[in-house]
Amino acid sequence: MLFTCAAHAPSTESGGGRRVSNGSKTLTVDIHCHCACYAAGDFMKAESERAGKKELAYGGGLTAEVNAQQLVDIKPKMSSVDERLADMDRMGVDIQALAVPPYQFYYWAEPESGRQAARLMNDHLAEVAAGHPERFVTLATLPMQDTGMAVAELKRCVKDLGMRGVEISTNVNGEELSSARLAPFFAAAEELDILIFIHPSGFTHTQRFGENYFVNLIGHPLESTLAIGYLIFDGVLDRHPGLKICIAHGGGYAPAYAGRFDHGFHARPDCRQHISEPPGSYMQRLYFDTMVFEPDQLEFLIRKYGADHILLGTDYPYDMGEDDPVGLVNRVEGLGDADREAVCGLNAARLLNLAP
Repeated sequence: MLFTCAAHAPSTESGGGRRVSNGSKTLTVDIHCHCACYAAGDFMKAESERAGKKELAYGGGLTAEVNAQQLVDIKPKMSSVDERLADMDRMGVDIQALAVPPYQFYYWAEPESGRQAARLMNDHLAEVAAGHPERFVTLATLPMQDTGMAVAELKRCVKDLGMRGVEISTNVNGEELSSARLAPFFAAAEELDILIFIHPSGFTHTQRFGENYFVNLIGHPLESTLAIGYLIFDGVLDRHPGLKICIAHGGGYAPAYAGRFDHGFHARPDCRQHISEPPGSYMQRLYFDTMVFEPDQLEFLIRKYGADHILLGTDYPYDMGEDDPVGLVNRVEGLGDADREAVCGLNAARLLNLAP
């Protein structure tokens, strides 16, 4: 079986079957990785300064220092395709689904500035992927603060740039994803049959999250949990059963405590105003990446939601990433070869519509 991730088929130096660079016969697709667009950052610099927005502006003191240094340290990986490819080979990743880092969700900007920045970033991702179509696919970023602009840019990215999905945040500058005005976006994503990858960007209420990098360690999974809750309880998944949604960081806390959602649905009328089924049934439609660090936690996700709903992720090139993604999957006890291949790449290939 040979997968194509762009207009040209990948090479098969490994001697048959799938195109792989990791020494095995298993295709590996990284659904969770980042590629910055520095031109968009320059374009938004003045507006960012006026709005008081800074890249990775989490916490203060030592956290701020570490984040500032990390931006310097990872710039070569963000800028050099050769270094990225070398890291992919070392990590056993055949294909990356390139997406911008979450600090480049410019949802807070004026709509026209957000639209122009999104076009810059999407054109940049498409250019990187075009240079190595056998190694990269792309996920669009959108000016979600304006629904019409977001839908128009999504259609351009899919139809003109050949993008395979879209990356959005867990909220739009504090507005929930279940907001009525965003319904046309979800309808368009469903119609286009593209993957939605949801990735948090900081946390909206940071008063108790300033120290110990809690805004990421606790805040990011909590943001994902809130996004899942609103998508389910406000009926987005009920109204759009064809949506393909993957939640970063293993879905946050919701997958491990979904029974509380179901109990509320059965016990209280205010927990079933907009949905026709228990929340757990909608949870089964979602997809989650492998960014949970521990094989026992990954085993739980696979057992509860099925190996066909788990996708390999690395969070490359950040310090909160997974440097040995295939090794993590391999450390899950009792995982058969077919399920391992599904998690490592075949699920992503299916959801990204990579042609067999």
